[in-house]
Amino acid sequence: MDKLRISKDEYQERVESLLTTAHGDGYDGVVLFNALNIQYVTGMYHLPTERPCAVGVVDDQIEIVVPRLEQEHAERDDFLIDDVHVYFDYPQGNPMERVVEMCDNLGLTDALIAVDSDGSPSRNGYTGPSLSSLISGSVGVEDYVTTMRERKSETEIELVREASTWAHYGHRLLQEKLEPGRRPVTISAEVEAEGTKVLLDTLGERYEMTSWASPLQCNFTTGSVTARPHSVDQTTQIQEGDNIVTIVKPNVGGYTTELERTLIVGEPSDDQRDYFAIMRESQEIAIDTIEPGIEYSTVEEVVMNYYEEQGVRQYTQHHVGHNIGMEGHERPFLDREYEGTISSGELYTVEPGFYVPEIGGFRHSDTVLVTDDGTETLTYYPRDIDDLIV
Repeated sequence: MDKLRISKDEYQERVESLLTTAHGDGYDGVVLFNALNIQYVTGMYHLPTERPCAVGVVDDQIEIVVPRLEQEHAERDDFLIDDVHVYFDYPQGNPMERVVEMCDNLGLTDALIAVDSDGSPSRNGYTGPSLSSLISGSVGVEDYVTTMRERKSETEIELVREASTWAHYGHRLLQEKLEPGRRPVTISAEVEAEGTKVLLDTLGERYEMTSWASPLQCNFTTGSVTARPHSVDQTTQIQEGDNIVTIVKPNVGGYTTELERTLIVGEPSDDQRDYFAIMRESQEIAIDTIEPGIEYSTVEEVVMNYYEEQGVRQYTQHHVGHNIGMEGHERPFLDREYEGTISSGELYTVEPGFYVPEIGGFRHSDTVLVTDDGTETLTYYPRDIDDLIV
């Protein structure tokens, strides 16, 4: 059975699209340093460290520069790479000199090159020269691949759909384990371990890990901590009456999804029920607004207008959502200051929320596909309060 991943033919289509855009702007070729951009174009994934990797793309050749520890991986037949240039390590090995050699081999040292950054990013202690300082040609920094990643292919959508199925399973495990006195960090670890085992046992050899992250990631906060939407405090013990705000994010074939729910420990108070109902309605309003041709800003505007009517606008701390795919956060953004219009094939987390002092956070997040005539919600875990009482 085929692996759950992007096919080599689709990588070839991406390369052709990338070069068509670059050539249209006068560039002779493309050099990419960003790890996800390299993966998007060639399939070759790696752990980004101080050791630079770079891929060079011209019409009839794709080459890559890697440290010695990535050599055999980069030479895999299922990656869209024709030749591999190797240096031993950093700082020994002079990786940017290998990049220049690659450019020379591709006929790019005297050319006009589109790059995603002018040299390898400063990371984990790496400090190296820019590409433009080492070649006689010229470079232009472009975000071509970031733009390409905004709209998803049928295969990308199916990978996110598969991940969404496992998000449902992981969240069911999570809800079953919630009880007063337990700590989020230990429950999350159990969910990740048990959920990953079932995922791998079920998908078998079809599944391939593309990062160090767990195939099924789970986190949540409880009580007053939920009023801080990006708090990393998972040590606070669950107590009766708490709000719990969760996130489950499986990864399949290099693509992720996002499922978040607000749960209540014990019988909800009147305030919790009222705030929950407002949050639940705001998500429906947002999803109902999304369709091709609607401005990104409109989605947040209608939600904020509703929050203003309900008297909770002052409790908001973030925009309504963002694109998702290879990364948990990608552009475009459902934000009042983001210009442009929604297109079919985009995938969004739809997660309007607000955070009430002394009570906690109220936020669901679902992964929503934009279709030709509206939306399809890929995550399907229960959303109503009576299904989310611990």
